[in-house]
Amino acid sequence: MQPRYMNWLIPALALLKICFHLWFYDSLEPHRDELLYFSLGTHPAAGYASVPPLVGLLAFLLMKTIGFSALAIKIIPAILGGAILWLSARICKELGGKTFAQLLTVLGIFLAPVFVRPFYLYQPVCFDIFFWTLLFYFTILYLKSKQDKFLILIGITAGLGILNKHLIVLLLISLIIAFLVSNERKLLSKKTFLFAMLLCIAIASPNIVWQLSNGLSGIKHLSALNKHQLVYVDRANFLKEQLLMPGIFFLITCAGFGALLFYKQLKKYRLLAVAILVVIIVLLLAKGKGYYTAGVFPLCLAAGAVWWENHLKQWYLRAAFTTVLAGLSVFLIPMGIPTDTPENLAVYFKNFTSKYGMEGLLRHEDGKIHALPQDYSDMLGWEELTKITADGYARINDKSRILIYCENYGQASAVNILGKKYGLPEPVSFSDNYYFWAPRNIPATTDTFIYINDEPGEDIGQLFTDIQLVGKISNPLAREYGTQVYLCRNPRTSFSQFWNKRVKEIESPFH
Repeated sequence: MQPRYMNWLIPALALLKICFHLWFYDSLEPHRDELLYFSLGTHPAAGYASVPPLVGLLAFLLMKTIGFSALAIKIIPAILGGAILWLSARICKELGGKTFAQLLTVLGIFLAPVFVRPFYLYQPVCFDIFFWTLLFYFTILYLKSKQDKFLILIGITAGLGILNKHLIVLLLISLIIAFLVSNERKLLSKKTFLFAMLLCIAIASPNIVWQLSNGLSGIKHLSALNKHQLVYVDRANFLKEQLLMPGIFFLITCAGFGALLFYKQLKKYRLLAVAILVVIIVLLLAKGKGYYTAGVFPLCLAAGAVWWENHLKQWYLRAAFTTVLAGLSVFLIPMGIPTDTPENLAVYFKNFTSKYGMEGLLRHEDGKIHALPQDYSDMLGWEELTKITADGYARINDKSRILIYCENYGQASAVNILGKKYGLPEPVSFSDNYYFWAPRNIPATTDTFIYINDEPGEDIGQLFTDIQLVGKISNPLAREYGTQVYLCRNPRTSFSQFWNKRVKEIESPFH
């Protein structure tokens, strides 16, 4: 029988995890992707080209209720982090885990890298991990009880998960395959299962209709992602990341996967291991990114904790094992969450990589080694960029004649969201979803151009007689270091005609 104190200890630890993430809510600036998702919230819709609607709609609700702030960005991921802790402990308990196993699970959720950074950033990943874990939880409850109400809950969870990220469809297909090859296949012919599927489709239908009405933009985005990013994914690295993501807790997650497959006590849940195996094989063949499997780790962690609990009987072995796990994880926390100033973090990573030789942590998409991981560099420079843009904007008396252009969605989202306090209008860009929001025609009176990028192109130099550098991002730790803001005035010919012609030549970023 579980000690009574566990009934309050697990919720208390979940609350502690929430507070832990919120403690560092303003250590750095918002991430470029967080600014993008809040920009989606300024255009609420049933779908977007790069993501389903959930992150945009929740951002919209946050801005309409508590407004935009550093805390508003971090509050939902932090709450989901606490929810994952509680949920994982519940899964562990349902799998037969007692006090030690549940606390071991909680420790993993607190310290394993795969559960730190995702619940610090407002991105679809934290929601994805939550919905995957909830699906596994309800599946376990159904396998234990055979109660149809859990099938309904699975349908609801799946529908909401699709509204967040289409990747969850892979898990649903994998679960169906796992049921088909197991003794539980009769489930697939039950009316309640079919009703749950219809419920899932009904909940996801706004996005399904949006996709059909917008030329299946999600598929086009996936195609573009495969063409420009996934094609470079190395399959060996994908497998390596499955071990690196949980850090030292791979000792538990690997044991958990093995236990789901072979451990007699967990025989009833073997089909879950089959589903996980299908997910990994499909992503491996499709050259998926390593973190796409993040949603399977809470289950593997919980199952592994059960296995270790049953094989470490003596208290001193359990204490030693826990100490090793915690000791080898605590000093890695700055890799998952920015616990210090950017300058001190740069010193930390310099010392760490020089000592352990893991320079890959600091490799950005440009292939170069930088002072900070790319995620952290993506959380610097936005306030400065917005302030410089506001300075240029303030120099023009007639604001109706100004067009602000940004080269990428990070710059555009910073000006769009952070610029509201300066009264800046929404900028124009052709990056990500901004491509669909950009005006194809601008008023003939527009004759002032604020250009945010590197050096202006030759065409801009030929069009405007007065081009002034307003400023540039000066923080060398920022990924946007050196990005410049130009104020372009006095066009030699009609700027609107130039713009309208150039827009027609711009290709969608999703092709």
